[in-house]
Amino acid sequence: MSGGIEDTYRPTTPKADAGRPARLCPACAKELDEGPNFCPACGADLRGGGRNDSLPREMRDLPIDGRYRIIEKLGEGGMGAVYKVEHVRMGKIAALKLMRPDFASDKALTARFLQEARAVARLSHPNTVQVFDTGELDDGSLYIAMEYVPGKDLAWHLKANGPMAEEKAAGIGLQVLASLAEAHEAGVVHRDIKPANIMLLRRRKTGDDQVKLLDFGIAKLQEAEGRKSTTGDFVGTPAYMSPEQIRGEHIDARSDLYSVGALLFELVTGRQLFVGPTPMSVITQHAEGPVPRVATVRPEAQVSPAFEAVLQKALSKKVDERFGDAEAMRAALEGIRKELGAAPNDFTPMPQELAEKMLSREDFDRFETRLRLRRGLAPFIALTLLAGGVALAFKAFHTVTQVTVSSHELEPNDDPGRATPIALATDVTGAINARSGGEADRDLYTLELPRDQSYRATVTGVPDLNVTLEVLQLEKTAEGEKLKRRLFLDDVGLGGDERVDGLALLAGRAWLRVEEKPFCTEPNRPPREKSLVPYTLRLEPLAPCSCETEPNDTELTAQPLPLTRALTGFAAARVPELDRLSGVRPDAPFSAADWFRVDAPAQETVTVAVVPPERGSLLVLDGAAWESWRQKKAASPRSVLPLPEAVVVKGAPRLVELKALPGVPRRLRVLPDGDTLAGATYQLAAMSSGDNGLAGLFDLARMLSEQNRPEARRQLLEAVEKELASSPELPRVKEALKGP
Repeated sequence: MSGGIEDTYRPTTPKADAGRPARLCPACAKELDEGPNFCPACGADLRGGGRNDSLPREMRDLPIDGRYRIIEKLGEGGMGAVYKVEHVRMGKIAALKLMRPDFASDKALTARFLQEARAVARLSHPNTVQVFDTGELDDGSLYIAMEYVPGKDLAWHLKANGPMAEEKAAGIGLQVLASLAEAHEAGVVHRDIKPANIMLLRRRKTGDDQVKLLDFGIAKLQEAEGRKSTTGDFVGTPAYMSPEQIRGEHIDARSDLYSVGALLFELVTGRQLFVGPTPMSVITQHAEGPVPRVATVRPEAQVSPAFEAVLQKALSKKVDERFGDAEAMRAALEGIRKELGAAPNDFTPMPQELAEKMLSREDFDRFETRLRLRRGLAPFIALTLLAGGVALAFKAFHTVTQVTVSSHELEPNDDPGRATPIALATDVTGAINARSGGEADRDLYTLELPRDQSYRATVTGVPDLNVTLEVLQLEKTAEGEKLKRRLFLDDVGLGGDERVDGLALLAGRAWLRVEEKPFCTEPNRPPREKSLVPYTLRLEPLAPCSCETEPNDTELTAQPLPLTRALTGFAAARVPELDRLSGVRPDAPFSAADWFRVDAPAQETVTVAVVPPERGSLLVLDGAAWESWRQKKAASPRSVLPLPEAVVVKGAPRLVELKALPGVPRRLRVLPDGDTLAGATYQLAAMSSGDNGLAGLFDLARMLSEQNRPEARRQLLEAVEKELASSPELPRVKEALKGP
């Protein structure tokens, strides 16, 4: 969780004692109680402005409760602070909310603090921040350990970016309502829906925008028979409180729906639903004032009548006139988003290395289960060791575990530590199984690679599912070893096989992750499942050759094409509309595009000979033409410019001249066309007008001779004769390329 913990309670603890400096309003300097979100004198926003007590030495030096090592403070409020911590036994990152010892003496506040843990621990929706653990320290301090969310909150997003289009607002509202639907079904009312309690992030692997609802700290557990809430004090944030919450009446799930309506109004207008000089004036308008329309506050917003109708229904003063539940309001928003289409946001991407280290509820539950099992078995193990004697104990503690590889998936294998061991060049059978906690089933496999080499990776498709493949290896950094993605493969879409050839991997351990995800042409959707329908995974080494190496699927990762030798390339599966889809998924390039770079002086002419596969065709594009198109598009983003035309290479070799642009390397892109099979090979050779500029062409002639392709050699000669008609090197070229 990023940002400060916001105190949403009104504690009864008196003002600061003689040993503690008083908290002052930063606007009017009024001395304050520890709790309010707003100054009672001037109405200043006091959220996140708590004290900045330093951490006690014992907490800096020793793990909290023997479990959590503090990494940094994330924020502070009136009741305590939130820290980013590491679970010392698992090495996983979490957030820890720590209540100040002096507040822990207040039994009512202690009950509220623990209530947060009980309330959220019952929830498992992926749009809800997960709570794993709670405890009490020797000094009376209470803590809650929860999921760490590394993004920005919605309040920050609004301040940084201003109001948003209704389709983006609807996307956020849908995820908030999905979290609330589960909470309400469990009898939990949040009571404090506001931008600061909504975290935003983007999952780097999938590009999916994700909303996380946090701080159920003032949620009231609704018991089966229903209990009246106390009316002497209300909790919440005035700008988003329902009329019945303000009046201290009994509230239910529909109070949260009112708050969501107020939130959506602010998202599209950039202004809170009601504004006034004091918090009391805002509260009065919520209780009695007419609900403004979006067009009145921000005419340029131009929201649809359907969106305005959702706001008016959610913000009704009468509870019975609102949506019946979160699912009903969610269905209304879903209809709007289907009409308008999904719109991408600019949420903070989650770093891949952090995603691998974040503590999840599954991690914590597995750890606790193993811990309890070890404790339960400890007496029996001790007796066994005594009965067996010292020699047997020595052997037990020094036996090296032999890893047994498997030809089929061994569940559970959803994290690197429990990956199924497999062998090279062996078909491995797995299956996409049921979801867990709303997350897709992830199948991880691991194997030891004997040397730095190029590999072929394949995974067969599953009908009606989109199967992706990710390959990871450890990389040494200043902070230690971290898993780094070597490949993300998702070129084909629903039901298709995925394949990549020439994947460059290093000697050592590698992990392969198979997962079902929506393809980039699909709208955001939950992961699908189709139990017991198998797929086949295989990683095999390729024979050493002068070949293309993946990844080389973007201009920045273009592979050098030397002037001294030819290269063999591997055609991937064809991706229709690749250029458009690459813009939709910029963080996971498609392997179908093969980029090559030729380094030569600007004054020299550079030409590339392209020999297509024996069956199939290629689309070859000069990188300078692509760069010129991008520059024109950047200068005039609204203009409609046709994409640069590629050269079709089919049947016979073609020569493609690479233009030179100032400060831009000469590059070439090769794409498979419609009838080219994945894995089919093609050949490339670069030529220049400089000294020894035909060495690559001569090497290409040798390569074609070794492949017993005399017709391709003859056709290449014809193409070169036209290109080099006046060159003194032509006799040498003819000699090299002649043959039957």
